[in-house]
Amino acid sequence: MTTPRELYNLQVIDHRIDSIDTERNRAEQRLAAGVNRPDLTDEAERHSSRALAIADNIHNRREEAERLRERLAGLESRLYSGNTSRRDLSAIQREVDSARYQIGQLDDTILEQEEEQRTHEEAAQSALTQMQDAEDQWQGAETELNGRLSALAREREEAENERQSLASTLPGADLQRYERLRRNKAGTAIALVDNGRVCVSCRMTLTTNVMRQLRDKSRQVPCSACGRILYQP
Repeated sequence: MTTPRELYNLQVIDHRIDSIDTERNRAEQRLAAGVNRPDLTDEAERHSSRALAIADNIHNRREEAERLRERLAGLESRLYSGNTSRRDLSAIQREVDSARYQIGQLDDTILEQEEEQRTHEEAAQSALTQMQDAEDQWQGAETELNGRLSALAREREEAENERQSLASTLPGADLQRYERLRRNKAGTAIALVDNGRVCVSCRMTLTTNVMRQLRDKSRQVPCSACGRILYQP
């Protein structure tokens, strides 16, 4: 008859294979999901379009301000030429003041719009950068995942070979019982017994009679609560 220790060693390998399969499934699902990139294309285009519209408006305001400056230069030339009548000087001065005021207003508007333009340009660039960063991160993650899958495939092959080698030495009836228990007991057929006389799998305290039976290391003793084969190292 197969000893509990032999079955426990087989279970250790099976748990390792289960762990490999779980990690492999997670990696494959992550690869199938692909890049988790936010689609900010519309947002980037919206900010870019707004920045271009503002730039066009700024250009028009600058041209308007330049025309006013040229007009102001002509008015100031007449104002200080000494050849203008007193009545005309008053009218020219009003025009000069008006031109200066308009230029000041235009300059303030241009500064505000330049700031707004920069805000939209930075927002557009930020959206593009976020998408590119996500793409770059995914490429690194994809390479890492593929590398890990290759390593897991090798680990699983080694574990499978080790399992086959051990299973081939066990009687068929014991192996079938072990496999049946694994299917019915959430993958754990062999339950360890801790120093407190407790079945680690179901946390039930074992009777004195069961503990006495476990002294025979060749005997397969089931837990009276969960039905798993007990193993006390």
